[in-house]
Amino acid sequence: MRKLLLMAVLVMGAVGFSFIGVQAENLQDQVYALYGRFDAGILTLMYPVGWYDFETQEFSMVSQFDVNDLMFGLNLKLPLGLVYLRGAAYTTVGDVMNFSENGTLGIYGRFGAGLNVLFLTAEAGVRLFYLYGDPEFQFNLSPQSFYIALGLSF
Repeated sequence: MRKLLLMAVLVMGAVGFSFIGVQAENLQDQVYALYGRFDAGILTLMYPVGWYDFETQEFSMVSQFDVNDLMFGLNLKLPLGLVYLRGAAYTTVGDVMNFSENGTLGIYGRFGAGLNVLFLTAEAGVRLFYLYGDPEFQFNLSPQSFYIALGLSF
C-alpha cells in the first residue's frame, strides 16, 4: 500500500503540484489537527501529521502511518490576481472501504480564500461536513469550524 501511495504522489508530482504545505483545522476551542496537504491540479491529498493544543502548548505526532486516514478528493481554485478562492470536497480511504458495510460516507469540505506572494501561500476558510447515506441528512457548516493553510504554491 505504501508503494501505491508513493506512486500516486510521484505521478501527481509529474503533473505539477499547485500547493504543498501544512493545514491546521480547529477541532475544539484550542485544539488543532495538523495535516500535510498536497494539491495537484484538481486533485488533493491530505494526511494527519499531529495535533497541537494551544492551551497546554503540547504537540503530538501521529505514531504510525495508516492508509485509512489518508484523505483524497477534488478541489477547485479560482485565481483573482494575488488573491484566490478555493473550494474542495474529500473523504478518507477508510470511509470508502467501509461504505459497503455501513452505508454512509463522510464527505468533508472546505471553502476559503488565499493570498499568493511569490511562491508563498496563506489560505483560510470554513470547514464543511456531510454524511452521505444518513437518513437524517447531517450537514455541518459552522463559522467556528475553520482551517488555516500555509505552504508553497506553483
